[in-house]
Amino acid sequence: MTDTRVVDGTADGKHTHRRPVVIGLAGAAALGVTTVATKIAGSMGGSGEPGAASPLELSAADSSGVKSLTVRLGDDLVPQQSAHTWRSTELSTGVHSMVGFTWTGARTPRVRIRSRVGGRWTAWQRLAVMHDVPDAGTSEASGTQGTQLVWIGAADGIHIDVQGARPDDLALVLLHPGRLSGDTRVKATRAPQRHGTAKRRTVAAPAVLLRAQWGANESWRDGAPRYNTTLEQVHVHHTASGNDYAEADVPGLLRGFYRYHTKSLGWSDIGYNFLVDKFGRIWEGRAGGIDKLVRGAHTLGFNATSTGISVVGNYDLVSPGTPILTAVSQVAAWKLAAYGRDPMATVAVVSEGSDKYRARKVASLNVIDGHRDTNDTACPGGLLYARLPAIRKQVKQLMAGVPVVPPTVATVVPPALSGTPAPGQPLTVTPGSYNPPDATSTYAWLRNGVPIAGATAATYTPVGKDVGAALTVQVTTARADYTALTESVAAPGAVIATTLVRAVTKRRVRSAVLRVRVSTVGGYKRPTGSVTVTVKKQTKTVPLVRGWAVVKFPKVRPGRTTATISYPGDTGFSACSGTAKVAIARR
Repeated sequence: MTDTRVVDGTADGKHTHRRPVVIGLAGAAALGVTTVATKIAGSMGGSGEPGAASPLELSAADSSGVKSLTVRLGDDLVPQQSAHTWRSTELSTGVHSMVGFTWTGARTPRVRIRSRVGGRWTAWQRLAVMHDVPDAGTSEASGTQGTQLVWIGAADGIHIDVQGARPDDLALVLLHPGRLSGDTRVKATRAPQRHGTAKRRTVAAPAVLLRAQWGANESWRDGAPRYNTTLEQVHVHHTASGNDYAEADVPGLLRGFYRYHTKSLGWSDIGYNFLVDKFGRIWEGRAGGIDKLVRGAHTLGFNATSTGISVVGNYDLVSPGTPILTAVSQVAAWKLAAYGRDPMATVAVVSEGSDKYRARKVASLNVIDGHRDTNDTACPGGLLYARLPAIRKQVKQLMAGVPVVPPTVATVVPPALSGTPAPGQPLTVTPGSYNPPDATSTYAWLRNGVPIAGATAATYTPVGKDVGAALTVQVTTARADYTALTESVAAPGAVIATTLVRAVTKRRVRSAVLRVRVSTVGGYKRPTGSVTVTVKKQTKTVPLVRGWAVVKFPKVRPGRTTATISYPGDTGFSACSGTAKVAIARR
């Protein structure tokens, strides 16, 4: 029998992005934690009726009011029934109201549960796999996968069916977020109008219930919030958690989501920016400021330029009421108006990598879309998804009079410059790839920041005027209904002309005179600077005048010798060297 170990994810202490460690029975005694295997044998029979003690007992709650239990599902709890099916007996538990499952690795299980509520077993329900996740490569991408966390009301038993695969570390998470005294006395707050940079007419902020009002334990968060630079989209979700909840249950539900996201899945915070309950109340999700562009973990691959609104409930089962549609529209209008986005439009967005769009793939999406548009998921439920056109129209009405600001063309891969900055050597700019993908680029070459007349092609060949100058090319990428993007790409250094040196000597009595000329290959420009000449241990440095220098050496012993000539280069001119034969006559 596979050992099973209760891993009690207690609700206090800082989270460290580490998945709870699943420990075998050998290590349990040392930690003083009772294992399922030792309790289950004598506490209930195959019928699932509770015995003297519950084998799956939740931990005591902290000040957040959330009781919890995490337990690995080995062969003792969920034995194999057939090649691709594993099923538990009807297990007794401590009172719980939320259920989820976590695992790691590529094998994704299909999990169903029944729950014992009020002494009766419910029908089987399948738990959807979670796609509201952080982006790959971010600090909170823990590698842990999970199902959606479902709300079932107060239950004291669970029956588990796993099909397709049972990962070795498949774990059951039971939560019971009890009601706190303040859960029935919440009062919404209106956010300040601070986000957005342009001075334009905006939509009034809706009333929002803040984190403190639903009892967020801020010690569960790990790290400071991250912020986006702009907003292009609103993604609509549902929590797929169940619809049979009362107003006073909602703060506890949010505490349960928060604990599951941080403690069970290893995220830095709750994933959604905002949550809306079925009563039309708007709740702050991820910390960082409701009026700011907080980067969420709600839409894999598309969190960088969006905000996420999740409706609490399962909207494959029930249709969203007017309070929900109004609340979602209010949040969407408030956020989109600050950036002049058209709620009826589509936008081309670069994926950071999802199960539907690979990284750098450009997706054409609605400004207000459903989660299923970006990921392989049924979220936000078919009945809520069908109401998105009505939400867009309502947002448009709320934003009436707000000027639309076209989104700016975005770079996916930046342009690059190739070639050597030298006279006669062509430089070529290769345009990058952009969002939207059908944007077109034009070019303008500049010499020391000043446009070069007629230089508007992708290739430019430097001329004599460019020697010593810094060349850049401006790439302007545009498309209709978008704000053009201009990028500057600089050549790697100033334009350098290749030089060569030669000397003319005259035979003199006990002296040497050299006329030295430094020129550019191709004759582009007369080099500046100075030359250094050495004749029989005598060395002189003389400045160039229009590319020439006259160097005299008096009192040199008669005979033949070789002069060495060195030109160290100057702005725009390469270094070079040479030699010259010198004959010194006797008297």
